[in-house]
Amino acid sequence: MFLLQKFLSNILISPGIFIIILLMIFIMSFRKKSIAKGKVLLLATITAIYLLSIEPIKDMIVQPLEKTYLPMTITQLDGVDCYVVLGGGVYDNSPKNLSSATGSPSKSALFRVVEGVRLYKQYPKKIIITGGIVYNGEKSEGSIYKELMVDLGVPGSDIIVEGRSKTTEENAGLTKSIMEKNGYKKAALITSAAHMKRSKYIFEKYDVEVIPAPTGYVSRYKDSYEMDSYFPNADNFVDIRGAVWEYIGLIFYKIK
Repeated sequence: MFLLQKFLSNILISPGIFIIILLMIFIMSFRKKSIAKGKVLLLATITAIYLLSIEPIKDMIVQPLEKTYLPMTITQLDGVDCYVVLGGGVYDNSPKNLSSATGSPSKSALFRVVEGVRLYKQYPKKIIITGGIVYNGEKSEGSIYKELMVDLGVPGSDIIVEGRSKTTEENAGLTKSIMEKNGYKKAALITSAAHMKRSKYIFEKYDVEVIPAPTGYVSRYKDSYEMDSYFPNADNFVDIRGAVWEYIGLIFYKIK
């Protein structure tokens, strides 16, 4: 299911699909009967690339996910037994720094790790980091995140690493076992804001009581857009792709 979800999200919005379309247009240009259709398809492709790379369209697609849950409050912190930080990728072979060997959190994972440390500093509780080796590599996501958390001042004894899961569903199942073993009833679930809706749905499917602690927002939530918001930006394309992944994931899990 993970690979199928990945395949569909890559097909629906990625440079690959536009390369395929442009290749089709190139082939059509050699056939006189297809030149007119090729021009229409080319214009549609240019329009799609432009729209998917500007901020207003990015916000329109991403914000419904990000707005599902509000950031965690001090009052809510008092009501949880532990923090759960979901894996979000690593750069396996990034150079060694401080106490860390090779490996560092991805951009989205870095927000989650920092938010876990921030909440811990506000109200110290055990942190469960969940994330294994998703594709290839020698170190789990959880172990790499822990090294950074320790460097940022969290005692290693307060961090529990679950280093086997490869999907959000496995995150939930293995985290549930850890929580039951330690007598934890309720957790603050820390993940990217756009990922939170699917994550909370899956954790509750496994009867894990969680309070959302979203982080890593990618929308600027402005009242109006300036001219530069309509300039093509590759970051917007990437953020939209991430949102499409979440929408596809929600559909998959609900069907399952």
